[in-house]
Amino acid sequence: MYKYFKFSFLCMFIVATQSFADVLKIRDDAPQEYVVKKGDTLWDISALFLNSPWKWPKLWGMNPQIENPHLIYPGDLLALIYDEQGQPKLVVKTAANNNVIKLSPSKRIQYKRYEAIATLPLNVITPYLNYERTLFENEFDSASMVIGGETNTKNKVKGDLIYATGELDAGKLYGVYRKIREYDTGFFSSNAQELKLTGTARVLSSEDEEKDHPARLRLVTSKSEVRSGDKLLSLLTDQSLPATFTLTIPEQAIDAKILTSSSGLSEFSKLEVVVINSGTKQGLKPGHVLGVYRQSPDIIMDDDQPVYTEDAGRFSQFFHQFNPFSDYEMPFEAVGNLVVFKTYNELSYALVTDTKKALKLGDIVALPE
Repeated sequence: MYKYFKFSFLCMFIVATQSFADVLKIRDDAPQEYVVKKGDTLWDISALFLNSPWKWPKLWGMNPQIENPHLIYPGDLLALIYDEQGQPKLVVKTAANNNVIKLSPSKRIQYKRYEAIATLPLNVITPYLNYERTLFENEFDSASMVIGGETNTKNKVKGDLIYATGELDAGKLYGVYRKIREYDTGFFSSNAQELKLTGTARVLSSEDEEKDHPARLRLVTSKSEVRSGDKLLSLLTDQSLPATFTLTIPEQAIDAKILTSSSGLSEFSKLEVVVINSGTKQGLKPGHVLGVYRQSPDIIMDDDQPVYTEDAGRFSQFFHQFNPFSDYEMPFEAVGNLVVFKTYNELSYALVTDTKKALKLGDIVALPE
């Protein structure tokens, strides 16, 4: 409990000092010019110039030459300049031919006009926006369920007729989802169920209560085989396109932790998708940047010598359990950053954008430094 209050104080301190610490500093190794390449993201480019990439609006967001930084294209030449007040700015260097960037009299780079670069790597997060979702246990249990089909084959595919329980609207297209994992959210309500999309199905006829007939559906698409026990849910339509994300920090303190990772590993690094136990109820929304923190290991005195807890003798470890107020409360150190891209009421999906060391399940998530 003592450590919890200490970290809550850390969160409030970060909020209180945000306006004083928000000073834009250019990296010592920042390039003077950079040609945008296919596959770049706004985060990648910002990280070339800033130690805190999420502060990019101050660098180019208000720049009239980059009115909308989401509309930066491969082939654009970005130049770092300084205004009269000494503030750094990113501008687009123009050329006679907008598709040709001249770097020297004898060399040039030419690109096709691709789509504008995205904020985050779409190939990593798109499956989680379109094909995966999370439900709390009570929502999962009450959802409509596939119970079988017109044949006794266990795996159903596109074109097959299937039957289902629950209230389903005739003519409506539903997503068919299967549970892939369950995890403890830390809330008093229930565990969370993570689901993946296995296909889509259109309702031919709803349940007939008089005849005790189940609902009839036709599988329209199948990403993988549909099976009995899969759940039927309305397809997601309310998630923002990642290319339109504006990277900002939340306006209020966040005190959360990492619950699970897309790889299922307990340690992971950059470009991992994680789930945290904080969501719209706590004010989070897609595009919010968060910091990841870990408390340094406890040190206790053993025979008048400072040692880590696991290295102390049994008597010292036993005594330490009853004396939580040691000489020092070890600080929380920043170990990485996340960007939220999908939110629920009390859960969010986030992408690990950079790390100082491997992140772990249970690491604390709060406002960035």
